[in-house]
Amino acid sequence: MKDTGFIDDRIELVIKEFQSLISIFYIVLVAIGMLFSYQKYQQFEINIFQYSEILDFLITPFRDLVVLGVTILTFMLVFVSYKSDQFIKHKFPRYYNSKWNFGLLKSYPIASIIFLITFLLFMFSDTYGNYYRKHFAENAESISVEFINNEIKNGQLIGKNSGYVFLMENDTVKIIPIETGIKQIIIH
Repeated sequence: MKDTGFIDDRIELVIKEFQSLISIFYIVLVAIGMLFSYQKYQQFEINIFQYSEILDFLITPFRDLVVLGVTILTFMLVFVSYKSDQFIKHKFPRYYNSKWNFGLLKSYPIASIIFLITFLLFMFSDTYGNYYRKHFAENAESISVEFINNEIKNGQLIGKNSGYVFLMENDTVKIIPIETGIKQIIIH
């Protein structure tokens, strides 16, 4: 009779580590979603953090697939960079010179990886915000917001969250609280 306790313990450990990694990845993904939302709304001079709750950011990575795609791309770029450094170091030790990565991966591998990920995400989020603003006029949905008192506001939808609708009306940003008695939002 075989004792499978050791194998079961290892499987349980892998499952626990996987659960921890998934949780950490999701928290990082939410933080990245917050960064991308901030850059998007900052283009319209809206501080999205004043008008949002933490729950608004929990689905950001899945609501805007660009955020998810850029996050995956960033992690893949950093992984490929790290693996290519390791490959060159082991396959061509005579030619390996850590100066191409400023010696950071050799001296401070974890810190340099975190720095590279952070740098790329800030760069991509800024590019995303600029792209969104540049193409906003041609891609934004025209909507009408009808209030309970039958007042109607028309404009282009910048975005919305659980508490507010962000609307561009004649080059003016309107922030409309949903609690003010909106009767309906009509998308043209």
